[in-house]
Amino acid sequence: MKRLTRSVIAAIAAASLTAVVAQEFDWRQQEGSSIRFMMNSHPFTTWLEPHVAEFEELTGIDVTLEVFPEDQFRQRRLLEVASGASTLDGYMFMPGQVGAQYGGANWVRPIDDLVADPGLTHPDLDLDDFFTGALDSFRTDAGLIGLPLQIESSLLFYRKDLLEEAGLDGPPSTSAELEEYASILHGDGIAGFAMRGQGAAATSQIVNLLYSFGGKWMNEDGSSALASEESQAALSYYANLLRNYGPPGPANFHWAQVLSLYGQGQVAMILDANVFRSNIEDPAQTLPEVAENTGYAVLPAGPAGSHPAVLVWGMVINHASENPEASWLFIQWALSKENQLSTLLSGVPAARESAWSAEEFTATAPADWNEASRESFNIGQPDWNPPVIPVPEVRDIYGQAIVTALQGGDVAAALEQAAQEIDRAVERTQ
Repeated sequence: MKRLTRSVIAAIAAASLTAVVAQEFDWRQQEGSSIRFMMNSHPFTTWLEPHVAEFEELTGIDVTLEVFPEDQFRQRRLLEVASGASTLDGYMFMPGQVGAQYGGANWVRPIDDLVADPGLTHPDLDLDDFFTGALDSFRTDAGLIGLPLQIESSLLFYRKDLLEEAGLDGPPSTSAELEEYASILHGDGIAGFAMRGQGAAATSQIVNLLYSFGGKWMNEDGSSALASEESQAALSYYANLLRNYGPPGPANFHWAQVLSLYGQGQVAMILDANVFRSNIEDPAQTLPEVAENTGYAVLPAGPAGSHPAVLVWGMVINHASENPEASWLFIQWALSKENQLSTLLSGVPAARESAWSAEEFTATAPADWNEASRESFNIGQPDWNPPVIPVPEVRDIYGQAIVTALQGGDVAAALEQAAQEIDRAVERTQ
Protein backbone atom coordinates (compact mmCIF):
# COMPACT_ATOMS: atom_id res chain seq x y z
CA MET A 1 0.00 0.00 0.00
CA LYS A 2 1.31 3.50 -0.89
CA ARG A 3 2.09 5.57 2.20
CA LEU A 4 0.57 9.04 2.40
CA THR A 5 2.90 11.98 3.00
CA ARG A 6 2.17 14.53 5.70
CA SER A 7 1.30 17.14 3.08
CA VAL A 8 -1.23 14.82 1.43
CA ILE A 9 -2.76 13.93 4.81
CA ALA A 10 -2.98 17.64 5.67
CA ALA A 11 -4.64 18.41 2.34
CA ILE A 12 -7.21 15.66 2.85
CA ALA A 13 -7.92 16.88 6.37
CA ALA A 14 -8.36 20.46 5.17
CA ALA A 15 -10.67 19.37 2.37
CA SER A 16 -12.73 17.30 4.79
CA LEU A 17 -13.02 20.21 7.22
CA THR A 18 -14.10 22.54 4.41
CA ALA A 19 -16.74 20.03 3.33
CA VAL A 20 -18.07 19.77 6.89
CA VAL A 21 -18.23 23.57 7.28
CA ALA A 22 -19.97 23.89 3.92
CA GLN A 23 -22.52 21.27 4.93
CA GLU A 24 -23.20 23.16 8.15
CA PHE A 25 -23.94 26.43 6.37
CA ASP A 26 -27.65 27.09 6.67
CA TRP A 27 -29.01 28.11 3.30
CA ARG A 28 -32.57 27.94 4.69
CA GLN A 29 -32.07 30.46 7.48
CA GLN A 30 -34.28 33.00 5.67
CA GLU A 31 -36.89 30.48 4.55
CA GLY A 32 -40.26 32.12 3.89
CA SER A 33 -38.72 35.48 2.93
CA SER A 34 -39.51 37.23 -0.33
CA ILE A 35 -37.07 39.48 -2.19
CA ARG A 36 -37.34 41.64 -5.30
CA PHE A 37 -34.39 42.47 -7.55
CA MET A 38 -34.44 44.88 -10.48
CA MET A 39 -32.28 43.73 -13.38
CA ASN A 40 -31.05 45.20 -16.61
CA SER A 41 -31.90 43.32 -19.79
CA HIS A 42 -28.41 41.89 -20.07
CA PRO A 43 -26.82 38.54 -21.02
CA PHE A 44 -26.21 37.83 -17.34
CA THR A 45 -29.91 38.29 -16.61
CA THR A 46 -30.71 35.95 -19.49
CA TRP A 47 -28.50 33.34 -17.82
CA LEU A 48 -29.90 34.01 -14.33
CA GLU A 49 -33.67 33.89 -14.94
CA PRO A 50 -34.03 30.14 -15.63
CA HIS A 51 -31.77 29.32 -12.66
CA VAL A 52 -33.65 31.30 -10.00
CA ALA A 53 -35.85 28.28 -9.21
CA GLU A 54 -32.72 26.43 -8.06
CA PHE A 55 -32.04 29.13 -5.48
CA GLU A 56 -35.65 29.13 -4.32
CA GLU A 57 -35.54 25.37 -3.83
CA LEU A 58 -32.22 25.58 -1.98
CA THR A 59 -33.26 28.38 0.38
CA GLY A 60 -37.03 28.56 0.58
CA ILE A 61 -36.75 32.25 -0.40
CA ASP A 62 -39.15 33.57 -3.03
CA VAL A 63 -37.40 35.72 -5.67
CA THR A 64 -39.00 38.20 -8.04
CA LEU A 65 -36.82 39.48 -10.86
CA GLU A 66 -38.06 42.56 -12.69
CA VAL A 67 -36.21 42.96 -15.97
CA PHE A 68 -36.21 46.10 -18.13
CA PRO A 69 -34.31 47.38 -21.18
CA GLU A 70 -31.31 49.45 -20.06
CA ASP A 71 -32.72 52.98 -20.46
CA GLN A 72 -35.99 52.02 -18.77
CA PHE A 73 -34.07 50.06 -16.14
CA ARG A 74 -32.01 53.09 -15.16
CA GLN A 75 -35.04 55.36 -14.95
CA ARG A 76 -37.16 52.98 -12.88
CA ARG A 77 -34.26 52.07 -10.60
CA LEU A 78 -33.52 55.74 -9.92
CA LEU A 79 -37.16 56.47 -9.06
CA GLU A 80 -37.45 53.57 -6.62
CA VAL A 81 -34.07 53.94 -4.97
CA ALA A 82 -34.36 57.70 -4.55
CA SER A 83 -37.85 57.34 -3.06
CA GLY A 84 -36.55 54.93 -0.41
CA ALA A 85 -38.79 52.08 -1.59
CA SER A 86 -38.35 49.27 0.95
CA THR A 87 -39.96 46.76 -1.40
CA LEU A 88 -36.90 46.88 -3.67
CA ASP A 89 -34.20 44.66 -2.16
CA GLY A 90 -31.44 44.73 -4.73
CA TYR A 91 -30.47 45.62 -8.25
CA MET A 92 -27.81 45.41 -10.93
CA PHE A 93 -25.27 48.17 -10.63
CA MET A 94 -22.48 49.60 -12.79
CA PRO A 95 -20.08 51.58 -10.56
CA GLY A 96 -18.54 53.37 -13.54
CA GLN A 97 -21.93 54.70 -14.60
CA VAL A 98 -23.73 55.69 -11.39
CA GLY A 99 -21.22 55.04 -8.60
CA ALA A 100 -20.71 58.71 -7.71
CA GLN A 101 -24.43 59.48 -7.72
CA TYR A 102 -25.62 56.44 -5.78
CA GLY A 103 -22.64 56.38 -3.45
CA GLY A 104 -22.92 60.09 -2.68
CA ALA A 105 -26.59 59.67 -1.80
CA ASN A 106 -25.96 56.50 0.27
CA TRP A 107 -28.42 54.55 -1.85
CA VAL A 108 -26.40 51.32 -1.70
CA ARG A 109 -26.11 49.26 1.49
CA PRO A 110 -22.50 48.42 2.48
CA ILE A 111 -22.04 44.67 2.99
CA ASP A 112 -18.94 44.47 5.20
CA ASP A 113 -21.02 43.41 8.21
CA LEU A 114 -22.70 40.67 6.18
CA VAL A 115 -19.39 39.43 4.79
CA ALA A 116 -17.90 39.29 8.28
CA ASP A 117 -20.80 37.22 9.67
CA PRO A 118 -19.94 33.49 9.32
CA GLY A 119 -23.59 32.62 9.79
CA LEU A 120 -24.58 34.69 6.75
CA THR A 121 -21.56 34.27 4.50
CA HIS A 122 -20.78 30.92 2.93
CA PRO A 123 -17.18 29.75 3.59
CA ASP A 124 -16.63 29.35 -0.15
CA LEU A 125 -17.40 33.00 -0.99
CA ASP A 126 -13.66 33.70 -1.47
CA LEU A 127 -13.47 37.42 -2.20
CA ASP A 128 -9.87 36.96 -3.37
CA ASP A 129 -11.19 34.95 -6.32
CA PHE A 130 -12.75 38.06 -7.86
CA PHE A 131 -10.44 39.94 -10.21
CA THR A 132 -8.80 42.85 -8.41
CA GLY A 133 -10.05 45.44 -10.89
CA ALA A 134 -13.59 44.12 -10.57
CA LEU A 135 -13.80 44.02 -6.78
CA ASP A 136 -12.06 47.38 -6.41
CA SER A 137 -14.92 48.92 -8.38
CA PHE A 138 -17.16 48.18 -5.40
CA ARG A 139 -14.82 49.51 -2.70
CA THR A 140 -15.86 52.95 -1.45
CA ASP A 141 -15.24 55.16 1.55
CA ALA A 142 -18.34 53.53 3.08
CA GLY A 143 -16.88 50.05 2.57
CA LEU A 144 -17.59 47.21 0.15
CA ILE A 145 -20.98 47.88 -1.45
CA GLY A 146 -21.52 44.83 -3.65
CA LEU A 147 -20.00 42.03 -5.71
CA PRO A 148 -19.08 42.06 -9.40
CA LEU A 149 -20.82 39.76 -11.86
CA GLN A 150 -18.90 40.60 -15.04
CA ILE A 151 -15.81 42.47 -16.16
CA GLU A 152 -14.56 43.72 -19.51
CA SER A 153 -11.36 45.43 -20.57
CA SER A 154 -9.67 46.59 -23.74
CA LEU A 155 -7.07 44.55 -25.57
CA LEU A 156 -4.83 45.06 -28.54
CA PHE A 157 -6.08 42.96 -31.49
CA TYR A 158 -3.33 42.46 -34.06
CA ARG A 159 -2.57 40.54 -37.25
CA LYS A 160 0.14 38.03 -36.42
CA ASP A 161 0.77 37.29 -40.11
CA LEU A 162 1.32 40.95 -41.00
CA LEU A 163 3.71 41.45 -38.08
CA GLU A 164 5.66 38.37 -39.11
CA GLU A 165 5.88 39.52 -42.73
CA ALA A 166 7.20 42.87 -41.53
CA GLY A 167 9.83 41.20 -39.37
CA LEU A 168 8.25 42.36 -36.12
CA ASP A 169 8.77 40.05 -33.17
CA GLY A 170 5.50 39.73 -31.25
CA PRO A 171 3.01 42.46 -30.36
CA PRO A 172 4.14 45.93 -29.23
CA SER A 173 4.62 46.22 -25.47
CA THR A 174 4.93 50.01 -25.16
CA SER A 175 3.15 53.01 -26.65
CA ALA A 176 6.37 53.94 -28.47
CA GLU A 177 6.52 50.46 -30.01
CA LEU A 178 2.83 50.65 -30.94
CA GLU A 179 3.49 53.83 -32.92
CA GLU A 180 6.58 52.29 -34.52
CA TYR A 181 4.67 49.15 -35.50
CA ALA A 182 1.80 51.22 -36.89
CA SER A 183 4.20 53.23 -39.07
CA ILE A 184 5.81 50.04 -40.41
CA LEU A 185 2.51 48.25 -41.10
CA HIS A 186 0.78 51.27 -42.65
CA GLY A 187 0.54 51.15 -46.44
CA ASP A 188 -0.48 49.00 -49.40
CA GLY A 189 -4.17 49.52 -48.65
CA ILE A 190 -3.85 48.58 -44.97
CA ALA A 191 -3.92 51.12 -42.11
CA GLY A 192 -1.48 50.57 -39.29
CA PHE A 193 -3.88 51.15 -36.39
CA ALA A 194 -7.48 52.12 -35.57
CA MET A 195 -9.63 52.79 -32.54
CA ARG A 196 -12.81 54.70 -31.71
CA GLY A 197 -12.91 58.43 -32.42
CA GLN A 198 -16.60 59.30 -32.44
CA GLY A 199 -16.82 61.84 -29.62
CA ALA A 200 -18.24 60.49 -26.37
CA ALA A 201 -18.05 56.90 -27.68
CA ALA A 202 -14.27 57.26 -27.89
CA THR A 203 -13.83 58.15 -24.23
CA SER A 204 -14.22 54.55 -23.05
CA GLN A 205 -11.14 53.63 -25.11
CA ILE A 206 -8.93 56.71 -24.90
CA VAL A 207 -9.21 56.48 -21.10
CA ASN A 208 -6.80 53.53 -21.39
CA LEU A 209 -4.21 55.91 -22.82
CA LEU A 210 -5.09 58.65 -20.33
CA TYR A 211 -4.22 56.36 -17.39
CA SER A 212 -1.16 54.90 -19.09
CA PHE A 213 0.27 58.38 -19.71
CA GLY A 214 -0.20 59.25 -16.04
CA GLY A 215 -3.42 61.22 -16.41
CA LYS A 216 -6.77 60.88 -14.68
CA TRP A 217 -10.33 62.14 -14.89
CA MET A 218 -10.46 64.27 -11.76
CA ASN A 219 -8.15 65.95 -9.25
CA GLU A 220 -8.34 65.32 -5.52
CA ASP A 221 -10.23 68.59 -5.03
CA GLY A 222 -12.98 67.43 -7.41
CA SER A 223 -11.92 69.55 -10.38
CA SER A 224 -11.25 68.17 -13.85
CA ALA A 225 -7.73 66.88 -14.46
CA LEU A 226 -8.08 66.73 -18.25
CA ALA A 227 -6.01 69.88 -18.85
CA SER A 228 -2.92 68.33 -17.23
CA GLU A 229 0.31 67.78 -19.16
CA GLU A 230 -0.21 64.01 -18.91
CA SER A 231 -3.70 64.29 -20.39
CA GLN A 232 -2.42 66.51 -23.19
CA ALA A 233 0.34 64.02 -23.97
CA ALA A 234 -2.16 61.14 -24.10
CA LEU A 235 -4.58 62.95 -26.42
CA SER A 236 -1.77 64.20 -28.68
CA TYR A 237 -0.34 60.70 -28.96
CA TYR A 238 -3.76 59.25 -29.76
CA ALA A 239 -4.59 61.90 -32.38
CA ASN A 240 -1.23 61.65 -34.11
CA LEU A 241 -1.43 57.86 -34.18
CA LEU A 242 -4.84 57.85 -35.85
CA ARG A 243 -4.22 60.78 -38.17
CA ASN A 244 -0.87 59.42 -39.39
CA TYR A 245 -1.50 55.68 -39.42
CA GLY A 246 -5.26 55.18 -39.27
CA PRO A 247 -7.99 54.91 -41.90
CA PRO A 248 -9.46 58.19 -43.19
CA GLY A 249 -12.13 59.90 -41.06
CA PRO A 250 -11.32 58.53 -37.57
CA ALA A 251 -13.72 60.99 -35.90
CA ASN A 252 -16.56 58.94 -37.44
CA PHE A 253 -15.49 55.62 -35.91
CA HIS A 254 -17.57 53.85 -33.26
CA TRP A 255 -16.76 50.25 -32.27
CA ALA A 256 -18.76 48.84 -35.19
CA GLN A 257 -16.71 50.74 -37.75
CA VAL A 258 -13.41 49.78 -36.09
CA LEU A 259 -14.32 46.09 -36.01
CA SER A 260 -15.59 46.14 -39.58
CA LEU A 261 -12.40 47.70 -40.92
CA TYR A 262 -10.28 45.19 -39.04
CA GLY A 263 -12.47 42.23 -39.95
CA GLN A 264 -12.26 43.08 -43.64
CA GLY A 265 -8.48 43.19 -43.55
CA GLN A 266 -8.13 46.97 -43.84
CA VAL A 267 -6.36 47.55 -40.49
CA ALA A 268 -3.36 45.76 -38.94
CA MET A 269 -4.06 46.55 -35.25
CA ILE A 270 -6.96 47.87 -33.19
CA LEU A 271 -7.64 48.61 -29.53
CA ASP A 272 -11.13 47.77 -28.24
CA ALA A 273 -13.11 45.67 -25.78
CA ASN A 274 -11.98 42.08 -25.28
CA VAL A 275 -15.57 40.83 -25.62
CA PHE A 276 -15.39 41.54 -29.35
CA ARG A 277 -13.40 38.35 -29.86
CA SER A 278 -16.73 36.74 -30.76
CA ASN A 279 -17.14 39.25 -33.60
CA ILE A 280 -13.65 38.53 -34.88
CA GLU A 281 -14.38 34.80 -34.88
CA ASP A 282 -17.70 35.23 -36.68
CA PRO A 283 -17.25 34.28 -40.36
CA ALA A 284 -20.16 36.55 -41.27
CA GLN A 285 -18.19 39.55 -40.01
CA THR A 286 -14.54 38.63 -40.49
CA LEU A 287 -12.45 37.32 -43.36
CA PRO A 288 -10.91 33.88 -42.71
CA GLU A 289 -7.35 35.16 -43.06
CA VAL A 290 -8.06 37.80 -40.40
CA ALA A 291 -9.78 35.47 -37.92
CA GLU A 292 -7.10 32.81 -38.25
CA ASN A 293 -4.25 35.25 -37.72
CA THR A 294 -5.56 37.48 -34.94
CA GLY A 295 -3.49 37.73 -31.79
CA TYR A 296 -4.38 39.46 -28.51
CA ALA A 297 -2.20 41.44 -26.12
CA VAL A 298 -2.45 43.64 -23.04
CA LEU A 299 -2.61 47.41 -23.59
CA PRO A 300 0.92 48.58 -24.47
CA ALA A 301 2.50 50.46 -21.58
CA GLY A 302 2.64 54.23 -21.74
CA PRO A 303 5.07 56.45 -19.79
CA ALA A 304 3.20 55.55 -16.57
CA GLY A 305 2.81 51.83 -17.36
CA SER A 306 -0.07 49.73 -18.66
CA HIS A 307 -3.29 50.77 -16.95
CA PRO A 308 -6.34 49.55 -18.86
CA ALA A 309 -9.74 50.62 -17.61
CA VAL A 310 -12.28 47.95 -16.70
CA LEU A 311 -16.04 47.99 -17.19
CA VAL A 312 -17.85 46.18 -14.41
CA TRP A 313 -21.44 45.19 -13.66
CA GLY A 314 -22.43 43.81 -10.28
CA MET A 315 -25.22 43.22 -7.78
CA VAL A 316 -25.92 45.37 -4.72
CA ILE A 317 -28.46 45.62 -1.90
CA ASN A 318 -30.82 48.58 -1.79
CA HIS A 319 -30.22 50.90 1.17
CA ALA A 320 -33.91 50.66 2.15
CA SER A 321 -34.24 46.87 1.84
CA GLU A 322 -36.07 45.18 4.70
CA ASN A 323 -34.48 41.83 3.71
CA PRO A 324 -30.72 42.43 3.48
CA GLU A 325 -29.85 38.98 4.82
CA ALA A 326 -31.97 37.13 2.25
CA SER A 327 -30.68 39.46 -0.46
CA TRP A 328 -27.10 38.70 0.56
CA LEU A 329 -27.76 34.97 0.28
CA PHE A 330 -29.13 35.50 -3.22
CA ILE A 331 -26.12 37.55 -4.34
CA GLN A 332 -23.69 34.97 -2.94
CA TRP A 333 -25.47 32.15 -4.70
CA ALA A 334 -25.82 33.99 -8.02
CA LEU A 335 -22.11 34.88 -8.02
CA SER A 336 -20.73 31.63 -6.60
CA LYS A 337 -17.75 29.98 -8.27
CA GLU A 338 -19.95 27.35 -9.84
CA ASN A 339 -22.43 29.86 -11.23
CA GLN A 340 -19.75 32.25 -12.44
CA LEU A 341 -18.23 29.42 -14.47
CA SER A 342 -21.64 28.61 -15.91
CA THR A 343 -22.10 32.32 -16.67
CA LEU A 344 -18.74 32.50 -18.45
CA LEU A 345 -19.47 29.40 -20.50
CA SER A 346 -22.70 31.08 -21.62
CA GLY A 347 -20.70 34.00 -23.02
CA VAL A 348 -20.82 36.51 -20.16
CA PRO A 349 -17.29 37.61 -19.05
CA ALA A 350 -17.53 36.53 -15.42
CA ALA A 351 -15.67 38.42 -12.67
CA ARG A 352 -14.06 35.40 -10.97
CA GLU A 353 -10.52 34.25 -11.73
CA SER A 354 -11.41 30.60 -11.08
CA ALA A 355 -13.94 30.64 -13.91
CA TRP A 356 -11.38 31.90 -16.41
CA SER A 357 -8.80 29.32 -15.33
CA ALA A 358 -11.21 26.37 -15.36
CA GLU A 359 -10.36 23.73 -17.95
CA GLU A 360 -13.94 23.77 -19.25
CA PHE A 361 -13.36 27.38 -20.33
CA THR A 362 -9.69 27.45 -21.28
CA ALA A 363 -10.39 24.73 -23.83
CA THR A 364 -12.81 27.09 -25.61
CA ALA A 365 -10.74 30.30 -25.86
CA PRO A 366 -7.41 31.31 -27.46
CA ALA A 367 -4.67 31.15 -24.84
CA ASP A 368 -3.31 34.64 -25.58
CA TRP A 369 -6.79 36.20 -25.35
CA ASN A 370 -7.45 34.44 -22.04
CA GLU A 371 -4.06 35.43 -20.61
CA ALA A 372 -4.26 39.04 -21.79
CA SER A 373 -7.82 39.42 -20.51
CA ARG A 374 -6.98 38.03 -17.07
CA GLU A 375 -3.91 40.23 -16.72
CA SER A 376 -5.95 43.29 -17.73
CA PHE A 377 -8.66 42.47 -15.18
CA ASN A 378 -6.12 42.35 -12.38
CA ILE A 379 -4.26 45.56 -13.26
CA GLY A 380 -7.34 47.43 -14.47
CA GLN A 381 -8.50 50.85 -13.29
CA PRO A 382 -12.16 50.90 -12.15
CA ASP A 383 -13.05 54.40 -13.41
CA TRP A 384 -13.56 53.79 -17.11
CA ASN A 385 -16.12 56.58 -16.87
CA PRO A 386 -15.57 59.85 -15.01
CA PRO A 387 -16.30 59.39 -11.26
CA VAL A 388 -18.89 62.17 -11.22
CA ILE A 389 -22.68 62.44 -11.24
CA PRO A 390 -23.15 63.98 -14.75
CA VAL A 391 -21.34 61.12 -16.54
CA PRO A 392 -22.99 61.54 -19.99
CA GLU A 393 -22.38 65.30 -20.03
CA VAL A 394 -18.72 64.94 -19.07
CA ARG A 395 -18.19 62.26 -21.71
CA ASP A 396 -19.75 64.54 -24.33
CA ILE A 397 -17.46 67.40 -23.31
CA TYR A 398 -14.33 65.23 -23.43
CA GLY A 399 -15.58 63.79 -26.71
CA GLN A 400 -15.60 67.26 -28.27
CA ALA A 401 -11.93 67.68 -27.34
CA ILE A 402 -11.16 64.28 -28.88
CA VAL A 403 -12.77 65.25 -32.18
CA THR A 404 -10.92 68.58 -32.16
CA ALA A 405 -7.62 66.74 -31.73
CA LEU A 406 -8.42 64.29 -34.52
CA GLN A 407 -9.18 67.22 -36.81
CA GLY A 408 -5.78 68.77 -36.12
CA GLY A 409 -6.90 71.39 -33.61
CA ASP A 410 -5.03 72.78 -30.60
CA VAL A 411 -4.99 69.95 -28.04
CA ALA A 412 -4.00 72.07 -25.05
CA ALA A 413 -6.68 74.68 -25.76
CA ALA A 414 -9.35 72.02 -26.37
CA LEU A 415 -8.59 70.26 -23.10
CA GLU A 416 -8.43 73.52 -21.12
CA GLN A 417 -11.88 74.43 -22.42
CA ALA A 418 -13.14 70.91 -21.70
CA ALA A 419 -11.84 71.06 -18.12
CA GLN A 420 -13.61 74.36 -17.50
CA GLU A 421 -16.90 73.04 -18.92
CA ILE A 422 -16.61 69.85 -16.87
CA ASP A 423 -16.04 71.84 -13.67
CA ARG A 424 -19.22 73.83 -14.35
CA ALA A 425 -21.19 70.66 -15.11
CA VAL A 426 -20.03 68.97 -11.91
CA GLU A 427 -20.74 72.08 -9.84
CA ARG A 428 -24.34 72.15 -11.10
CA THR A 429 -24.95 68.66 -9.70
CA GLN A 430 -23.55 69.31 -6.23
